[in-house]
Amino acid sequence: MSSPSPITAFYTPTIFPPHPQQSLTVFPSSSTTPVPWVVYIHGGAWRDPQQTKDMGIPILQQSSPATWGGATLDYRLSPAVRHPAHLDDVLAALKFLVSEHGHLISHIMIIGHSAGACIALQILATLIDERKAGGTLTHLCDRIKIVVGVEGIYDLVELGNEYPSYRGFISEAFGEDEELWDEASPSSFQWHELLADDNRLNAKIVLVQSTGDQLLSMNQTKAMQSILDNAGWNPEVKVINGGSHDATVESKALFDILRDLYRYMDDL
Repeated sequence: MSSPSPITAFYTPTIFPPHPQQSLTVFPSSSTTPVPWVVYIHGGAWRDPQQTKDMGIPILQQSSPATWGGATLDYRLSPAVRHPAHLDDVLAALKFLVSEHGHLISHIMIIGHSAGACIALQILATLIDERKAGGTLTHLCDRIKIVVGVEGIYDLVELGNEYPSYRGFISEAFGEDEELWDEASPSSFQWHELLADDNRLNAKIVLVQSTGDQLLSMNQTKAMQSILDNAGWNPEVKVINGGSHDATVESKALFDILRDLYRYMDDL
């Protein structure tokens, strides 16, 4: 059976005219029964218009199982918007995806690259809070089984300290106040409170970092690993030898890591 053609849609259909960056491309499954889906969130320091949802196409077309579904999405960029607009857009995209295709989605794996990895963990924490509060996104939270951060940003304050030249794009996206940077950073979330007593409700978190990343050292990944370990999440850390910051997303090494995770999710 051939796979259906990709579909590009706006995930804010009640807003007219729609913002061109509030869109996603869906790669529907050919299956008529629920199957896992992969959702990709691009990076680009919350501001780079050259980083788009197209960055996720190789992962969806070349690494994920043929019978699975997938989606890759755009979100509004800074300096036109500031946090939490990026997060709100991705939440809206996920909610739209489930409303349109939820009857065919069993589980969801979220893959975020760089700033997209930050958003991915922000999404997970936000949805867990929603579930605890009995919010409307509970069904979405329950479907997210794996979150993969690839060369991710997790601590904005420490990022600015390690790379002073990055403070400009952090301020564009989060404002000048470093307290706001800290509040928005996944490293500052109360992960021990977000951990469910029933381990079946907890997503697997996987942090991937390349030794050849010229834009980020291992510090962000190591610090996030320690925080999650101390909170009981037991994250997996995968180190890729070589590979630049952007090239890693299309690397065989990353695809091999993802294929192992696909097998894990297929067994759930």
